[in-house]
Amino acid sequence: MNAVYDHIIAIIVVGAIFVGTVVVMPTMSLINLQAVDEQQLRNTALNVFNAMLLGTGYPSDWGSTFPFDQNNVETFGLAYSEECSMYVLDTDKVQRLDEDSPGYITYEKARERLELKNYGFSLTIFRPFIVDWDLQVDKTTNYVWFAVNVTRNQDGRPIPNAEVVSTIIYSAKNETDEEAEPLVGMTTLKNSFTNALGRCEGNETIEIPEGLKLVRAVAVLRVTVAGMPTIVVAEEDETMHVMKINTFGDNMILSFRNESVPTSGARWILNIMAYSHETLTTIYEGTPDDKLTWGYGYYQWYKTFPGLSVINPPLLLFTVSVPLGKGGGGRVPVIVVGPFSFWDSSKVSSFGPDSEQVSNVAVKLRRFVVISGMTYIAELTLWKE
Repeated sequence: MNAVYDHIIAIIVVGAIFVGTVVVMPTMSLINLQAVDEQQLRNTALNVFNAMLLGTGYPSDWGSTFPFDQNNVETFGLAYSEECSMYVLDTDKVQRLDEDSPGYITYEKARERLELKNYGFSLTIFRPFIVDWDLQVDKTTNYVWFAVNVTRNQDGRPIPNAEVVSTIIYSAKNETDEEAEPLVGMTTLKNSFTNALGRCEGNETIEIPEGLKLVRAVAVLRVTVAGMPTIVVAEEDETMHVMKINTFGDNMILSFRNESVPTSGARWILNIMAYSHETLTTIYEGTPDDKLTWGYGYYQWYKTFPGLSVINPPLLLFTVSVPLGKGGGGRVPVIVVGPFSFWDSSKVSSFGPDSEQVSNVAVKLRRFVVISGMTYIAELTLWKE
């Protein structure tokens, strides 16, 4: 009788173990499969990221060709073809990711060239730290005041002791003679450093010659943290956002942004300046033929400057005579800055769908990159579709 009970108990125990195994093993297998899928996704993301940041693409100068045809791009890569250092990106290729550029590569074409048929991705390029700014200009007293807040990208904590080099660039016009050439000048303030709260302020009273009136002023802020510099342009005039600067090879282009509907009337290019290391150099004086007009055959202005790609200035400033429209007070000299969105506190480029809207499992990778001598962070988000 005891032997019978022993057999019954043994059968029950074995059955329980079998049932438990049947339930647990699929769960463990599912977890293992998910881990394998995530690792495969990470490996794919790493390969794609390396192809983007270390590969030049083919042709190796595909971003510099003008006019541009994306169908001529056989392989996709953003690396600078003449640079031996790793993670140095080509400014021209990065600009080709912008749909506002006069000639750009679409997301679908880039995905096709990367052979990502079953994957989606987004590429974002942003500053290594966040620079928020405030700018106030009193055109009556010629007084310019600005404040800068420097914080970490990761958690928003303030960054003390960040070096801030401030250069104020301004334009002024003759109050009585509309035809007179406007004045464009600059003044560089003494270097300053952020305090324990990551903040610093500066001010300057601009000396304007008698008979001229201050019209516009922008502050070019070169902020350096741990040897990594970035440039931000503080401005209070949104008129400059109507137009956009691009450079491709030795070609310089000024055009209207796609979403803008500016006022009628021609915009005359008065001069072009290059900014580098707190030095402002005039590289072109405008002529009556240098104009930009909405909807009348002059939607874009471009000119070839031999050697521009060699100089590769991080910042270009166009002084443009802009009509204010009927009753607006004639024309004003507006300062347009490019080629990137230097007024943005963090992000300078975004390519592909919004990764925040993706419900699938996604992998994020980050790398430091250099563009025009400035350090940025490139972030790739990859997901399986």
